Parts: sequence; structure tokens; C-alpha cells
Amino acid sequence: MYSLIFSYNPLSYFGIFIWFLFLDQLTPIPEEVTLLSIGYIAQQHLINPYYAGLSAFCGLTIIDNLFYWLAFSGNKLINRFKNKIGEKMQKKYIDGMGKHSVRTLLLLSFIPKIRFFSPIFAGLFRVKWRTFFLVNGFGTLIFITLYITAGILFHNSLKYLLKELELVRHSVFVFFMIGITVVLFFKFKKKHD
Repeated sequence: MYSLIFSYNPLSYFGIFIWFLFLDQLTPIPEEVTLLSIGYIAQQHLINPYYAGLSAFCGLTIIDNLFYWLAFSGNKLINRFKNKIGEKMQKKYIDGMGKHSVRTLLLLSFIPKIRFFSPIFAGLFRVKWRTFFLVNGFGTLIFITLYITAGILFHNSLKYLLKELELVRHSVFVFFMIGITVVLFFKFKKKHD
């Protein structure tokens, strides 16, 4: 029943899109945890991992480009982020963006909690939009793929572990029953001797 609700209901993918477009920015839940959860749920065959990944990619790409343009245009709220970054860190990113903007943007895409600032840094430090769009899109695609795949692998590992624990549980039960049988046998034998 649940598989019908999720797999064939486009609202679940729209929900993923909305999550990454709006709610992800407002909650303390890291994107990594959400993507791992999507992979885990996808392995339960409740959602299609490709459609879920595409929904997450679209939401993240739109919000990243919005943050880029706000930072690039000099929005006052976004400029506050620049003031919160220490001068040493600003210099590091300015140098990185100036010398190796592609490498720096790609690297920022994978650092937890810093990924949020990647489009803001790119806008603040005047990286060309086309460069930002391509590199950020590529980094986001890899980021989503890695974490959804990790969620799927986690599900498989957990399933295997629980299967092994079930075998251990059965083994413990069998040894417990054999132990009780041996104890009862010797008590019964002792009583009749």
C-alpha cells in the first residue's frame, strides 16, 4: 500500500523539490542527512531514486542560483554573511576564487555546512555566472548521487546486518534450548539414580 502512495504519487517528488528549495534553508537538518534518508527510503522501493535525485537537484540548483544572484547584486542580507566570515577566511576564498575558481567551487560543494555558502561566495567574489552554474551543477549532481547511493548502501548493509543478527538470535535460542535440555536431562537422570 505504501509503495503505491509514494511511487506513483508525484506529490512525493514535489515534496522533495520543495524541501530542498525552501525548507532545507530553514531547518537545522543537514542536506547530507536528508539525501541519505532519500536513498534509504528509495531502497525500500517507496520512491524512485532517480526521480527523487532529480527533484533534489532542481530544488538545490534553483536556490543556489538565487543565492548567487543575491550575492552578486550586493543584497544587504547576503552581505552580512561576508561580514561574519573572518578576514583570514575571506582572503583564502578570494585567493582561491581568483586563482582556481572552478576547483574552489567544486571543493566547497562537498564540505558539509559550507556547501550552503558556496553560491554566496561565488556571487560575492564575482565568479562568472556560467562558470558558477556549470561547476555548481556538476558538484551538486555528484553530491546528490554520492549521498543517495550511500543511503541505499546503508539500507543494504543494515538489512544484511539484521539478517546476520537474526541468525545469531536463532543460534542463541537453539543453544539455550540445548542447554536447558542437557540440564533437565541430568536433573532427571540424577533424580532416577
